[in-house]
Amino acid sequence: MKNLDASIRKSSLWLIVRFCVSLTAGAFITTYIIRSLTVEDYGIYTLLYCLVGYVSVLASFGVPAVFRRFVPEALQRKEYSLLKQLVVRGLLLRLVLSLASVAVIFLVHGPLGRWLNVENFIGYFGIFAWGVVFYLEASLLTSVLHSLFLHKYSVVASTLHMVFRGVSVFLLLRLGWGIRGVLWAEVIAWGLWGVLQLVLYYVGFVRLHRGEERVSFPLRRYARYGGLSSLNELGNSVLAVSTDFFVITAFLGPGAVAIYAFADRVIKLFIRCMPHTVLIDVIRPAFFTKYAESNNEQHLADMFNLLVKIGAFCVFPMAAGLFVLGDKMITLVFKQEYVVAKPILCILGVFAAINTFAEPTGFVLKAKEQVQIILYSKVFAVYNLVVELLIIQRFGVMGVVLVTCSAVLMKNLFCYHYMKKHTGVCTNWRGLFAIAGNAIVMALVLWLLRPWVSSVGSLVAVALLGVFVYLLLSWTNKAFSPQERGWVNRVSPRPVFVF
Repeated sequence: MKNLDASIRKSSLWLIVRFCVSLTAGAFITTYIIRSLTVEDYGIYTLLYCLVGYVSVLASFGVPAVFRRFVPEALQRKEYSLLKQLVVRGLLLRLVLSLASVAVIFLVHGPLGRWLNVENFIGYFGIFAWGVVFYLEASLLTSVLHSLFLHKYSVVASTLHMVFRGVSVFLLLRLGWGIRGVLWAEVIAWGLWGVLQLVLYYVGFVRLHRGEERVSFPLRRYARYGGLSSLNELGNSVLAVSTDFFVITAFLGPGAVAIYAFADRVIKLFIRCMPHTVLIDVIRPAFFTKYAESNNEQHLADMFNLLVKIGAFCVFPMAAGLFVLGDKMITLVFKQEYVVAKPILCILGVFAAINTFAEPTGFVLKAKEQVQIILYSKVFAVYNLVVELLIIQRFGVMGVVLVTCSAVLMKNLFCYHYMKKHTGVCTNWRGLFAIAGNAIVMALVLWLLRPWVSSVGSLVAVALLGVFVYLLLSWTNKAFSPQERGWVNRVSPRPVFVF
């Protein structure tokens, strides 16, 4: 790729558009579903959503990881025939495996429904099963478009999907369809999303690269990477909140799941709207493309520290703000019944801040094709599951939350240790301490303004004031080096990054 910075800049503009859609439509849909469903129904809805993650693990054989790692490399080397072979084979493999996985769930629906304490489980899953297949294919096509820097097409498809989903959810809930209406809206919207992306992939890439000479398909290399990644994803699923939800519902019922799920959904809603997450689909292919181009380990170190600090720059103030204003936000924006979730919300926020180094660490290990280290780190999934089962009846949901957060932290520290051992990458602690200090001062300002928060309008005003204070502090107490600021400004639509 002749001008990687220009491609990143162009793609970033489209992802900013997607960010605006997610910030408005996505937040509205999530809030409307939470306010419209009962706590019990929201717990069931969450459990069904969790099944998507497990089916994804069983039905993938590492295909998404292979796409994210090797499609950018093939694009950089102009191996278009190889790229198209990889995409077609990956899509077909995942389709067959997802259909088989859904069929297995249908066969064991009775015992599974009883274990999850969900009455008429088959009635809900009979609707949602189609959506699982559609979603898995659609998400795989999203990885393809992003890896090809065709973010424009991805944003068009996701925007249409989001608008259609929102309208469908609103209408079906207003018509009194309840949780079944939400499930049908999700299924149809995912189907539309998948078809749109398939058409756009053909228009934006396939028809422009015809007639290339067919090259040998390095099946062994891809299968090794995909197999290790698949086992890694299986470990991730045990460490994920989905496992927590299943354990909680088995012992305490779907109602208890709803409290934890609410806190998790709010944290993810905030994080999905942050710049480092909004642009992750540009950052990931750019990371691998840059390394494929230079094969320089110093670039790995530079990119690692930049990504860690960008993540911290966004997540640290979020965690501080939730600690001060979390209960006000829950009461004014969502439901009073969920205010008991504030301690869980704060814990998840703190650990999200601590774990900002996790994704950049994974990028470095994957660039070096050291995915076995990420796999070995999943030994902490065993600790997570065993300890959860031992403590849940005594410590309840809070105990499960703390166990999972500690397991994820230990897993991330394990990967970080071996990343340093293999590459010598070191963390720029001075920059992280500067960001943390700025976030703490912002939190003190919010604490002084907390008594003024009595409505949604005043909550928004105080939050915006906190953001202004944080940015002012970050401009004064800079965390990023001149080189890092220069790189961010080169790939940004405007050179406004002065922190």
